[in-house]
This record gives sequence, structure tokens and C-alpha cells, in this order.
Amino acid sequence: MLSPAAIASIVEASRAAGRSETGGMLIGRYGPEGWVADIVEAMPNPKGSRSGWFWFQRSSTRLTALLEDRWSKGLHYLGEWHFRPGGSTTPSSSDVRAMLQVADDEAYRCVAPLLVILSGRLDAD
Repeated sequence: MLSPAAIASIVEASRAAGRSETGGMLIGRYGPEGWVADIVEAMPNPKGSRSGWFWFQRSSTRLTALLEDRWSKGLHYLGEWHFRPGGSTTPSSSDVRAMLQVADDEAYRCVAPLLVILSGRLDAD
């Protein structure tokens, strides 16, 4: 489930990005059996992230400290969100590779990362 606060955060960051792609991390909780995830926080892109009209690269600046803070609160890294102002919601081959790298990286503690892709035009008003 994607919380209203997480949706609002994604939309706000996407509007602020204008014609550039943007993205960030999804933070939340797993259900008791691990098959359900509640996304409670959609973090905006960290400082050092780079983007253009058809690409986005999230920075890992302060990633370890941020994830440790969330883990101490019982929250987990669940995946990534991505905004494409003029693209498709279908994951690209680089999106798939990035999620596979996250799944293989023990630092994330996330063997099945989620990817939320928002696409289209978001007017400021």
C-alpha cells in the first residue's frame, strides 16, 4: 500500500522537477509474513542526484546514515520511485538492472525491491 503522505511527496517532488526526471527511495514496513509492504515515506532525491529529461541517477549521499535511522525506527528500505515527465511507466532495462543490483546489495537489506514509476505532465497549479 502506498500511503497518502508518500503519494503527496512523490507528486510534490515530481512537480518541482518540471521537465527533468527525478526519483527517490521508498521506506516502510513489511506485513507479518513479508508478502505485503506498506510504503509510509517516499523520500525525494538526495543531494548530489543528477537528472535530465530522459534519465535520473540517485545519489547515495548519506544513504547509510539515513537507512540506519529508519531501521532503528522499525522501518525498511522497500525500493525506489521514479518520475518520467514524458516517458512510459514501463521499467527500462536500466531500471531493471538497478533493482537487481539493489536486491544483490546486502547494505539495502531488501531482496525484492519495489519500483513505482509516475509518468506524464504535472502542472504546478
